[in-house]
Amino acid sequence: KKMKKLLLLLISVFLLSSCEKDEVILEPIFEIALDGESFDPYERYAKIETFGGEKWVDNKLKKIFILYLQIDDGEPRLDKQHFSLYCLDSDANDDGELLDVGTYTWENPDDKYAGVEIPGDLEYVVWNEVIVQDAGQLGGAHSGLICLTAEGEFYNPYIQRTMTVSMRLENFPIGLDIDATPYGYLLN
Repeated sequence: KKMKKLLLLLISVFLLSSCEKDEVILEPIFEIALDGESFDPYERYAKIETFGGEKWVDNKLKKIFILYLQIDDGEPRLDKQHFSLYCLDSDANDDGELLDVGTYTWENPDDKYAGVEIPGDLEYVVWNEVIVQDAGQLGGAHSGLICLTAEGEFYNPYIQRTMTVSMRLENFPIGLDIDATPYGYLLN
């Protein structure tokens, strides 16, 4: 009888402990290179902000993700020197995720537009390709995080020449404050 109780106790302890999930902590990774030179974005930029949001427009769901990197501190504004990456899906899946996976480019394939640029006078995008691997679709610890790679070339009006960019975000938090970047208007 004593052995049976001990066995039951051991089994219940084993079952209870196996039900506890190990907490997975995903480290955010942010790698960037301009003209082939890698650098620490946290050393170069005073502000690093993200925003992910959605809005119904003309019976289609628009979703956006913005990465905003500002040289100086202070309020994020379009007229301050900054680098931006944005993915705009103008016919997105209504699945509760902050952005659809897929390929976004300046050519707007499947209503998936990407901008990768340093805005200013006469800025323009030469080409870009942003591949979103996950924006919460993996679930669990991945909820609210984005994984993407970006390549491209754009004209930098501050140095008056084109530049290339290569970037990788992994497990990077997607902010929900539309005022964290000056690009929320793109949802309209």
